Amino acid sequence: MSRISPNYLPQLNAPIDNILKEILNNDVEYEYTQMNPNELKTSQPFTLSDDVYSSVSDDMHPIWTDNNLNIIDGHHKWVKLLSNNELVIIVKINLEFKDACRLLNKIQDIYEYEQKQGLEEVEMQDAINYYGDDENQFLNALEEDNNNIKYETPNVNQQTIVGYRKDPIKENSSVGNFFTLNPVNGYSKYQIDFDNLLDTNALGVTYKDSQEPVDILAKIWFPHVNFEKISKQYDMPVNNLKNKAIAEKAMKLGFDGVKYGDKLIQGLK
Repeated sequence: MSRISPNYLPQLNAPIDNILKEILNNDVEYEYTQMNPNELKTSQPFTLSDDVYSSVSDDMHPIWTDNNLNIIDGHHKWVKLLSNNELVIIVKINLEFKDACRLLNKIQDIYEYEQKQGLEEVEMQDAINYYGDDENQFLNALEEDNNNIKYETPNVNQQTIVGYRKDPIKENSSVGNFFTLNPVNGYSKYQIDFDNLLDTNALGVTYKDSQEPVDILAKIWFPHVNFEKISKQYDMPVNNLKNKAIAEKAMKLGFDGVKYGDKLIQGLK
């Protein structure tokens, strides 16, 4: 097998039960077994490092391979066990190499999204309490640091959008509810009617895969606000502060939702 870019290989940290469940949900079979490490094939050059010696290989941390025993994830474990002449625990996925990589990358991406979503939707009651009973004081304080920059906003945009999320809708959330625009196994489907949806494409905002949509809009709307400093000062996740600031700014401008490119929607109703 020819070598491929390391960026193509998944970096799995999702719980093994989660990964195995999602493999089956994608109608793919796998085999969980033990074998001699000499039977496995490396898909990338490797070098000895501290990561090799500190790697953990047990029932919960297997090596992942394709149907031809090409290693997808777990090279450090393999090198360690190879040098110690120990049996390796593997999960052999019944797919060709690239298809197996795509599936595991997809499962890992969904897991990371779910973890991030859970963090982003933590209520910001401490921030509201700090700025007083007037819920606009949080936004007003940020706007003072923003030198009262004014922004032109698009015309009224009525839309019906289909979105997906895992957790139930949170009523009266100070940061709104987030939906992915792409179907995900195990997510509920919602039809959302927006009276005035802010589509950030209309603002000329574009997103690359490596960029966090909320970060980009926060920089545009609050270029002089140091969210990192505020988050450390009040011991709050920086993403929650940005989400709350965007939510309040959007509602102040008359929007009831924010659409970030073609992947994510922040519903504010």
